[in-house]
Amino acid sequence: MARSESSSGDLVELLLEDHARIESLLAKTAKSPDTFSELVHAIVTHEVAEEEIVYPEFRDHGGSEAIADARLGEQREAEQVLQKMEHLDTSSADFTRMLHDLSRAVAKHAKSEESEVFASLKSTLPEKDLRDLGSLYKAARSVAPTHPHPKAPDSPPGNVVAGPVLALADRIRDAVRSLAARARA
Repeated sequence: MARSESSSGDLVELLLEDHARIESLLAKTAKSPDTFSELVHAIVTHEVAEEEIVYPEFRDHGGSEAIADARLGEQREAEQVLQKMEHLDTSSADFTRMLHDLSRAVAKHAKSEESEVFASLKSTLPEKDLRDLGSLYKAARSVAPTHPHPKAPDSPPGNVVAGPVLALADRIRDAVRSLAARARA
């Protein structure tokens, strides 16, 4: 699915667009669980790119360690839930319950992140820096792992070292699954 992104490439605008897309995918997945893999990909790549770009900038520009740690903890919890859900039958009651809980947690997380983290970045960084960071964010998102790895490091340097290895493994796994699905069809 093609992604519609802000023409300015402003980091905060890109993050808000991702939040809206994830919210939409959560609603779609509740109606049609066959979109779950797209939802997982959207959440994981967004979160990994945030860990690599957003939170180091937030901390470097006076953002609260407690806020950063809380938001990153919420992201780890979401990845744990996604990892469990990947092993469930999408038509099961457990999957439906977990998706509902995930939707509520993601909405709460997004609201906190937007009011605390994104607002802080928008008020402390010049527009040029926000555009430059937007480019870095898009690049990080494009090479991020595609499946949850809740035990992987979520801050530098660990996430920068582990991320590419996990991303490669995920993309190989995705390709093998796609080939196997085509062979069965």
